[in-house]
Amino acid sequence: MQQRFLYLWLTHWKTDCHKISLSTPDHPCESGSRATEMELSLDVPHVITRVDHKGVLVCGLNAVAQQVGLQGGMRLSDARSILPDLQNTSEQPDMYETHLARMIRGMDRYSPWVAPDRELHDRTLNGDAGLWLEITGGSHLFGGEGAMIAHILRDMKSRGYGARVAIADTAGAAWAAARCHPGQASDRILSLPADHAFAAQFPVSSLRLSDDVIALLSRLGLKHLGDITPLPRANITTRLGPDVLHRLDQFYGRLPEHLNFELPDHPWLIRQSFGEPLGDAANLAHAVESMMEKLCSGLRADNLGLRRLILRCVRVDGQAHTITTTTGTPCQSASHILRLLAEKMPGVDTGFGVEHVILYAPWVEHVAFRQVRLDRKQDDSSDSIALAQLLDRISHHLGPRDILYHPAHHASHLPERAAIRQSPTGAARQPSRLADAPLPRRPVRLIDPPEPVDVIARTASGAPSKLRWRKMMIDVLRAEGPERICPEWWENLDRDNYALSHMTRDYFRICDQNGRMLWLFRSGHAGQDIWSVHGLFAG
Repeated sequence: MQQRFLYLWLTHWKTDCHKISLSTPDHPCESGSRATEMELSLDVPHVITRVDHKGVLVCGLNAVAQQVGLQGGMRLSDARSILPDLQNTSEQPDMYETHLARMIRGMDRYSPWVAPDRELHDRTLNGDAGLWLEITGGSHLFGGEGAMIAHILRDMKSRGYGARVAIADTAGAAWAAARCHPGQASDRILSLPADHAFAAQFPVSSLRLSDDVIALLSRLGLKHLGDITPLPRANITTRLGPDVLHRLDQFYGRLPEHLNFELPDHPWLIRQSFGEPLGDAANLAHAVESMMEKLCSGLRADNLGLRRLILRCVRVDGQAHTITTTTGTPCQSASHILRLLAEKMPGVDTGFGVEHVILYAPWVEHVAFRQVRLDRKQDDSSDSIALAQLLDRISHHLGPRDILYHPAHHASHLPERAAIRQSPTGAARQPSRLADAPLPRRPVRLIDPPEPVDVIARTASGAPSKLRWRKMMIDVLRAEGPERICPEWWENLDRDNYALSHMTRDYFRICDQNGRMLWLFRSGHAGQDIWSVHGLFAG
């Protein structure tokens, strides 16, 4: 599977952090600077300053300050000569790190592999920041890559950060697309080499080169990536140094780029690097086995069990293979987890060798105390563990989309909410109704979603007498009803006459000419007459 990277460019990171800190009690600012910052708003030019041997320099600015022509790195006195009423705030690195740590934890909902752009954080004077997310195989959970971009941008806007997002095959291309892609937000997606001609229009500044090299390229008339790629590689190295080719190869994926992912500060992570890459599958399996034994030993010591395990194998060429497995109950058995992993390990291509192996349990739970017998007889607890492991193996074979479950009752009078899926190894739910409480007849099978029908004729009482369903004409021989089901009142406490809303349904049980029993309902706003089939009765 082709790797995919998402780059989140936080365009006004430092000024946004100060603005959020003023509006959020959980992020207090320094008492001395609060008085000067109380008037900050989106319409006021605002810069962040630092003091060094050159004087007071601008190291961050908001969108309004950029629009009037201010730039990062200029002296504060020069900035005030352009904009006398400019507001400035001293740089607070500790506050930015706190915000960054919180941002990384928040991005974990989109991908567990989040890497901050530390090089940008260290050298930028514009006050921006960035994060890489490896989203290989995970964008479909949000409706595709375009929908994922829109989702992240909405998240950033709700938090108060200005951002641009792009997705590409390489980390360098994603970095460049976030800054230089001219399309709409959801269209900032690159797939190389299919979009090679489009990427050739990016400026040379998208290669993350130093200012001196970019100035030299500009003097030579090389302003776009398409101006550099046709040149002989030897000439580029001789005239411009090795950085240009290095960044160009990383952009197109010819060279790997090692990102320092900020994995959660959690004890249930084991990382092992090998001086001599593992080129044999047997050696890789032996290394994983020893790491798994160590992980499970630590879990047993804290009376915890893992529910999800992520195994990541990084090859010497930068390509990575990730295996994820999930258990139905907290598991401490290394042999059971290794048996689940062994079925997917043959799919790992070691290539020229695996140099890093990461074993991470992001989901662990407390394990209930189990009495250990002194004899070798089986007891109820061992039977339940064996059943849970059997269900794990079955689920592992079926795949993530086919989940084992058993139905359970749920306290709701709405038909589609009256039953839920429960884990087969979970604790039994308490009955959701009294044992002697009568219930109306319900079909054994519900149609989800309900299918529309056309009512051709009806009786004087309003019940249908002839209708069309699934291109079939149905004559109603007998009809029972109506049975009115209203929306749940506890969900509509703020509404008057909620029982007369369009969500109220009138159900009818009808028998057609073939002896089938159908469950129909009528819904819609006042004056509407929308009919649908919601279920079929048995026999």
